[in-house]
Amino acid sequence: MPSDVPRQLTGDERRVLDGLLANDFDGADALRIQATSVAGRRGCECGCGTIELVPQPNAPRSTASSPVPAEGRVFDDEGKEIGGLLLFLEEGQLRSLEVYSFDQPLPLPKIENVIWHQLPR
Repeated sequence: MPSDVPRQLTGDERRVLDGLLANDFDGADALRIQATSVAGRRGCECGCGTIELVPQPNAPRSTASSPVPAEGRVFDDEGKEIGGLLLFLEEGQLRSLEVYSFDQPLPLPKIENVIWHQLPR
């Protein structure tokens, strides 16, 4: 399937998105509603786990800032921090779940290797 065709999120993608949205911040409720029916597609060609998010057009819009004031810190199996997760919005709708690394492209991490952190805003 071409990477530009929206598809259902995988179980791992869903767990990571839900984990990030479990943080409480202004506008999170609307994003949680969007997440119930959001589709995804590959967001980057470098080999990282970033996914573009495609919400339903009639989904409620969020008042949250972009990126949202919560992030995931990603650790390897030995406990070394190797990257992170950011959630970007566009006009109040889910747009991208970015997986960044401090070295090589990082695939979508295992949920047990993520520590969630809420940012002050």
